[in-house]
Order: sequence, then C-alpha cells, then structure tokens
Amino acid sequence: MRKLTLIALLLALALAGCAPAWQLTLTGGDAPVVFDAAAWKALAEELPDPDREDALRLEQVLWEAGFPAVERVAVGGTSYDWNDLHDSAWLTRRGALELGEAKVELGPASELAVTPPALLAQAEASITDIAPTIAQALGVPAPAQATGRALTAERAPHVALVYLDGFGYLRYQEARAAGWIPNLAALGEPLCALTVYPSATRNATAALLTGAPPIINGVRDRDLRTTEAETILDVLKEAGRSNQVVEGNALAFNLRNATFKLSGDVDGDENTDDEVLANTLAVLEGGMPDLLFAHFHGIDDAGHGDGPDSPVEIARIQEADRGLGEIIQRLPSGTLLIVFADHGMRAVQEDERQGNHGTLLARDMFIPIILYRCP
Repeated sequence: MRKLTLIALLLALALAGCAPAWQLTLTGGDAPVVFDAAAWKALAEELPDPDREDALRLEQVLWEAGFPAVERVAVGGTSYDWNDLHDSAWLTRRGALELGEAKVELGPASELAVTPPALLAQAEASITDIAPTIAQALGVPAPAQATGRALTAERAPHVALVYLDGFGYLRYQEARAAGWIPNLAALGEPLCALTVYPSATRNATAALLTGAPPIINGVRDRDLRTTEAETILDVLKEAGRSNQVVEGNALAFNLRNATFKLSGDVDGDENTDDEVLANTLAVLEGGMPDLLFAHFHGIDDAGHGDGPDSPVEIARIQEADRGLGEIIQRLPSGTLLIVFADHGMRAVQEDERQGNHGTLLARDMFIPIILYRCP
C-alpha cells in the first residue's frame, strides 16, 4: 500500500511539473492571446530589457501580442490607467505582474484585460502604408517585405513627403480647432493612422521606409539606426528614379541610397526648420525629383524642450504650416503630396524634458496621414 501511495504521489508531482507554472491570457484585442513562461523566455532572448534581467516591460509584451494602443489594463478586479503605469509595469520571469507599487502573482489561468483608446476604432491607416503608396504612385514595386497597403490606386509624376516630426493626430486636431494650421487644414481631413512601437523617430522611419513593422524590418528598439530590409529608397535606386531628402542637422536614421541635404542651424535660432524649408525650396527651384522628402523637426524639438502647448511649440506648428504653404505653391501639377508625422507628444516632467513619446498611449501612437493631389 505504501508503495502504491508513493507511486501515486510521484505521478501527481510529475503531472504538476508538466502544467504551466503560470499562464496569462491577454484579452481585449481581436482574439485572446496566451503568454506563458516559454513565450516570456523567447521574447527575453530576442529583446532583452537593458534595465532588468528578470522582467520584461509589460508594454513590450502588449505590443508583441498585437495591442497597438492601450488606455487601461485590469487584473484581479482592479483597473489601472495606462498613463499612470506605462513606465512602471513589468512581467517577471517567475510570473508576476508588477503594476506600479502593486504586485500580482500569476497562476495557470490568469487574465489581463486590455482596454484600447476609443480612437482605435477610427484608425484606418498605418505608417507602414506610406512606402507602398509611394511605390503605387510612381509605378515601382513596393519594398520586398512591405506589409502595408497603398492608400491610393492613382499614379503621379512625383511624390512629395512632408514629415512633421512629433505632430501626432490628437495634436493636429487641436491645432486645426485653434486655427493654427490653415494650409494643412485646406488639404482635407487626415487619415487617422497608427505608428509603430516604440513610438519614436528611428522606429517610425524604419517602418516608413520599408512598409513593414519592427518585427519584420528589425528595428525593434530606439537605439537602432539602420535596417537590412529593402526600403523605398532602395527600390527607387534600382528603378533608376531620383530622390532628394532634406534633413535637419543630422540623420536620425541611415537613409541608404538617398541623395540628401543636411540643414544646420545656420542662423543660430535653435531651430532648423527654416533651413529645411529654404533647402526644400532650393530643390524645387532646381527641378522636382521623383521623390522629395522634407523632414521638419521643430515641433518635436519644442515639444521635448518646452512642452506641448507651450508658446514655442505652438509657434513651431504655425511655422511648419506656413512652410508647407510655400512648398505647395512650388510643387509641380499632379504631384502627390503626403504629409504625415512619425509619432505624437505628451506632457511630462522628467529630467530636462517637458514632453516625451515612445509609449502605447494614444497621444504617442496616433498620427495623421494626409494625401493631396496638387492641381
């Protein structure tokens, strides 16, 4: 009898050993997603967090599980505002959720309910759609690994990209309501679109150029400056088509196969947008390339340094709008103009910054994309 009891005990322990130590079901998306210790290990090996070896940022887990924006999360009957939690939420190797000061031990059938922002229902495009849209307009193939879609079926003799760094969809709506952007407003209603995570310039630029999300283009953290995936600039080079990129005082990302002009702060006003505008107009004076790409940094710089809704940031928004008006006047007839942002900006009080971005919050993740055919 004692032998049978011992065998039964060993069998029970063996079966218990086969059961998952913890399993977290994420709900609130298109379908429930199960995340367990094996998934934790795989993601930690692929994307180790520099701040902790024993935990993954919960925000990274949510993005990888297919949540493009987050407003609230709930576990064990308690709901948490993601605005208060995004930088202090972790999933540990041993199966615990650290949510600010709260800690929730997970069992084999735990659930985390994710509430997306209401704005997600209006999202109809992605930053990954821009490269396929350029390709469709110019009659060249989309980048090889692109997953985005062309936002128009029309062809165009030229495409002009106007990149308004840090000018998110919600800020666009506020600026339009305040009357600060008459030239932008005259182009019509923007598409409500999503950027990628982390919602930062390098990651967004990689998605913009490749038409593919970070898991495909490889730019999955904020420190990477290049991609091995084919870009729209590579495609244009292969097709013998011309491009001209006008940047600020440095390249935030490796623009392989680009013809580019850097625009330093010549007048010393701590803003390169006036130089970017002057160089863009000089390009147009010399002849429109197949693709013109003008990157304005002033809104983002002011948002970080002075804060969103500061007088300096508002002035940068108005300046960018006036510059856009000058560009439009000089674009050749039939040009497809695409105005977009890489991410948004929210008010913070951290270190020397008054504004920041990079999270799954709506202010960071939603961007405007405007398509306009020049008459």
